[in-house]
Amino acid sequence: MAPRRLYTVYKLNHRKKFEPTKHGDQGNGYIDTRKRNGHMEKYNAEQFFFISRLRQKHTCDCSKSMSSMYAAIDTEERSAFNRRRVKQLEKYHKRLESSQEKLYIVKGSVPLSYPVRGLTVAPEGTIAIRGLEVLDTKERLEYKIQLVTSKYGILDVTAEVSEVHSEGLGEKSLTIRSRKLPKINHQLQYVVYSNTVYDVGATEINEDIASKVTVITKTFLRYASIRALLASIRAFYPNIRVIVADDSRPIENLQADHVDHFVMPYALGWFAGRNLAVSQVTTPYLVWVDDDFVFGKRTKLERLASVLDNTTLDLVSGKAGFGKVKHTKMTVVPGDRDGDCLLIHDRRHWGQVPGFPRCYYSTRVTNFFMARTDSVRAVGFDPKYTRHGHTQFFVAAMGKLKMAACDDVRIGHRRTQTMEYNVFRYQDTG
Repeated sequence: MAPRRLYTVYKLNHRKKFEPTKHGDQGNGYIDTRKRNGHMEKYNAEQFFFISRLRQKHTCDCSKSMSSMYAAIDTEERSAFNRRRVKQLEKYHKRLESSQEKLYIVKGSVPLSYPVRGLTVAPEGTIAIRGLEVLDTKERLEYKIQLVTSKYGILDVTAEVSEVHSEGLGEKSLTIRSRKLPKINHQLQYVVYSNTVYDVGATEINEDIASKVTVITKTFLRYASIRALLASIRAFYPNIRVIVADDSRPIENLQADHVDHFVMPYALGWFAGRNLAVSQVTTPYLVWVDDDFVFGKRTKLERLASVLDNTTLDLVSGKAGFGKVKHTKMTVVPGDRDGDCLLIHDRRHWGQVPGFPRCYYSTRVTNFFMARTDSVRAVGFDPKYTRHGHTQFFVAAMGKLKMAACDDVRIGHRRTQTMEYNVFRYQDTG
């Protein structure tokens, strides 16, 4: 009969503290861990070993196996040998840290905070997913969080919190529900990721662009244009959410599947509409487009998202129409008591973005851009700019947002104007 092997597992008692208990696998290579839905879930011993070590925060001890190596070194040299090894290990750790990606966490723009890069797991290893937290100021009947991996691993929890229901434990899609926000945030602290598919240098990426991007626009007296824009978005991204802020009169209904139409007071203005649209975004990224733009084959939102995912940029643009990409250098020159001077250098940039040879650092870009939602909210749009004000946002963003323009993503531009529209568009607003 195979020997009975004991493993340490952790359970949450009524005081919500971890207590070690003993469970045996009877020599079959599995450990009973917890009872769910009337039956016992099981981990294989190797996977559970990682979870157990994750909770215990053990460090390795090689002192016994080192005895044979020390025997080959003269006694009087061992002290110097150890000092050299310590210094070499310190240098190694510094090189390792410099080569690793930093941990970046998107803060509450969904309103789920989560890591977008910087977590590394060993083959068949398990890690805690740091930075998971719901930051929500609204009272809700129920909170629901869905976490999804693509192809290299599964999601699970190392403990179950009371009054929280979890579905998909040990699978690629994990859904967590609770009526209480503190409870769901407590549960998120115990979410872990386990690698199941061996690869080197691979990255888990959720390929569903609709889960991370919302398209927003502002329309005024151009319903033919906005309908053409919406139709083109549906042709290429049928499931992506679109938010339309509208201060036209009379109103034509634009509400549809994946389209939210927000009606504003008449002629309230462009920046007021931008603020409204941005306030309704629940994804980490947003895409701003004018209402007379049209999506085409080269309108690759995935490309812009990849730039944001793999850099520290806050905003990245493509090009609109058939012209060249618009990147601009803007600098502030100290002036006199009447104010400073803003120098604008069109068609100039601050250099190439590392890793993206077709993207260039810029201070002002065109009206087709993808940005981090929380970064745009931090700057905002001054509502006193009703019809003119494109540059104002980028002046306000100087020194706050890092942005670039890329020439390999394009959106069509069908200029549409009416006499009534022109009265408002070109009036002197000061």
